[in-house]
Order: sequence, then C-alpha cells, then structure tokens
Amino acid sequence: MVETDAVVDVAAAKRSPVSQRDRRAATETAIIDAFERLLERGGIAALGINALVKEAKVGKKQVYDYFGGLNGVAGAWVRKSEVWRSIDEIIGEPWEQFLERAPAAKLTLVSSRYAASLRKNPLLCELLSGEFVKSDEVKSAVEHVRQLIRTDFEKILLSDERLSHPDMLAFNLVAYACASYLGLRAHHQPIFFGFDLSVETSWLAVMAMFERVLQLADPQRLGAKS
Repeated sequence: MVETDAVVDVAAAKRSPVSQRDRRAATETAIIDAFERLLERGGIAALGINALVKEAKVGKKQVYDYFGGLNGVAGAWVRKSEVWRSIDEIIGEPWEQFLERAPAAKLTLVSSRYAASLRKNPLLCELLSGEFVKSDEVKSAVEHVRQLIRTDFEKILLSDERLSHPDMLAFNLVAYACASYLGLRAHHQPIFFGFDLSVETSWLAVMAMFERVLQLADPQRLGAKS
C-alpha cells in the first residue's frame, strides 16, 4: 500500500503545474523571442504591442506587467540577445590601458569601433531606425535602447576630466553622430559617396578618413589642458 501511494505521489508531482516564477520566466522569454522574430521578419514596421501579443500568444496585460510596454521589451531583447556589445567589449582592450590614452585617442577608438559594431548588427540597426517612424510606441522603444547605449558612453566621458571640456563634448557629440550614421548607413543604404560600406575595403577606407578627422581633436587646440 505504501509503495502504491509513493507511485501515486510521484505521478502527481509530475502532473503538478510549474511554479509561478517559472511560468513568468517562460512568458517573458516568449515575449522577447517574439519581439526578435517580428524584427527579423518585418523590420521596424512590424513592431507594435498588438503584433507582439499576437506573435507571442500572450495577453497585452502581461507585456505591461512584466516589461512596462514595448520599450521594456526592446531593452530586455538588447540585453538578452547581446546585439549591443558593452562599451568595454567595443574598446577591445583592458580598461586600465584605455585610461592611459590621450583624450583624442580615446574619442577616436570608441567612435570608430562603435560604428563598426553597428555595421555588424543589422537587427540593432533596424531597431534604431525606428526613431524615424510615426509610431510613438516604437519611438519610445528606440529611445529606451539609445539610453542604454548613452549610459555606456557616459562611462567614457567620466573617465577623463579633459573630456568634459565644452569643446571636447561638442566634438564627442559630432563624432557619435557620424559613427551612428555610418553604421546605420552601412545597413540601410551602403552606397555612400561612391563607397560601398558593405564591402570591407571600402568600409576601411571611409573609417580611415573618419579617424583622421577625429585625430584633429587635439586637447591643446580645443582648449582642454593635456
């Protein structure tokens, strides 16, 4: 009788529902995976709460309860999929070594590698292009992701007080804008002034010119003390 009861208990345990935490984790994963499928299949135009809940087969309330909306899903997808490499990975060298670089050298390294990182991440480029669409919810999602990126870049600005000089801040803004444009352009419209940014040799030629301009950001010329 005891053995029979034990068998019944094991069978019941196998049939018992998963914990609430497990169910939530599974639902979150389903939502994030659905977000990626929509982006892969239809690009930025395919994103939206209604499309997302339909693709994930979940309720709209769950998206808001678990992520706060489409922007939270976008941020969770970026972190999970690792389409955005951290600033430390983009630097590609030990942080202590990076700190020893001159301000202009830091700016050149980060900006050029950021552009290259975007070029290699078509899905991230597709998402970032959402700031140009009419949907407010998509724009909000894109802004959330851009804030994650800006937070990483702020770490660079705080690493060297010379980078807080107004001239250096202005130059950093222009460099970031150019890097973003070149990275996105390589994905959306690669032909740029006769250069095919999808071809490695052309990309390297353009980046060499980009870096040459960045190297003009000499701290003494810009008013920042070295």
